[in-house]
Amino acid sequence: MNYEEVISAADFNPRNPHVPVVLWAIGQTYAPFAKIPDNEYYADPAKMLEAQVKFYERFPDVLTIPGIWPDLGLMAELGALGAELEFPDDAPPQSRGGAFEDIREVENWEVPDPKKADYTSQTLDYLKYFCKHLPEEPRKKWGFLDGHIFCGGPGEISGLLLGYDKFSYAMYDYPQLVHILLRKVTDFIKSYIDAQIEIVGEPKRVIIWDHIPGMLSRELFDEFVHPYMKEVFTHVEKATLRIYHNENNYPHLLDLMRDIPANVCHIGPKHDLVESKRVLKKCVMGNVHPIQELLLGTNEEIEAKCKTIIETAGRGGGLWLSTGGGMAPETPVEKMQVLIDCAKKYLPPSL
Repeated sequence: MNYEEVISAADFNPRNPHVPVVLWAIGQTYAPFAKIPDNEYYADPAKMLEAQVKFYERFPDVLTIPGIWPDLGLMAELGALGAELEFPDDAPPQSRGGAFEDIREVENWEVPDPKKADYTSQTLDYLKYFCKHLPEEPRKKWGFLDGHIFCGGPGEISGLLLGYDKFSYAMYDYPQLVHILLRKVTDFIKSYIDAQIEIVGEPKRVIIWDHIPGMLSRELFDEFVHPYMKEVFTHVEKATLRIYHNENNYPHLLDLMRDIPANVCHIGPKHDLVESKRVLKKCVMGNVHPIQELLLGTNEEIEAKCKTIIETAGRGGGLWLSTGGGMAPETPVEKMQVLIDCAKKYLPPSL
């Protein structure tokens, strides 16, 4: 599989009869794969890049998303905006608490410059290191780091800064203040994207994660998150691939998500891929359950699931075979290989 075939599948015009496999791989996959302790992986850009390149060398014919990238988990955006963080020895950086005790604090909150703020500036420094030291072969083959953008979305960042419980109550009790928070977070995200563009060039492949839509009703999503998410994706709408990542399940929002200028949607494991593709009118990425099926299932069970996905949802392109969310850290590479072998073995029905 090559990059042109992955893009072609996203455009519903497959140049290859096989469905491409795209693996969502982040530090929780890379660090254990390379046998690098978490506290060393996240603290050292050289070790982080080493781990990611090793994974690439194991799967050179598979596109990984977010890809080779200075992935610091939630640390960059949340830390820069004032959330409390912790750095476990054996886990990715985590948020210990939000930035606000009360929603009313957001009125006078001054959003920092991502190029100067803690954690986003660190990520940008890591990105410069990656650009300087990434080997030429993966750069040429998959376009890694060339116009590559990765960041969180306005809904989830806002929810985590305030705390999901307070955010949920505030949408009813203080709706105008929630809009102020979302407005400031969205402006920060766009500035952070612009800072990345200064390093990697004009956007070509953009990945935005935001899991909170799966936690909201249609009405709340439509009022509070949809317009700001749409604004972020519109900011990078000239990119070839605009990927929305959410392993939460959001079938009740599909028609609203259709309006977001993403062209690939990562789909949670409880979605019907055929119906999701039909309503979204976008390429769907998924949706083998990362734990129940990929981690805990037998190879035969994984193959049966992949065969069903390819033969039911692969017709006419618009499908990337993947997990319905991030892979579990303990997932053996042999299980990942089953997905790749299935994509080579089974073909979607022809039109």
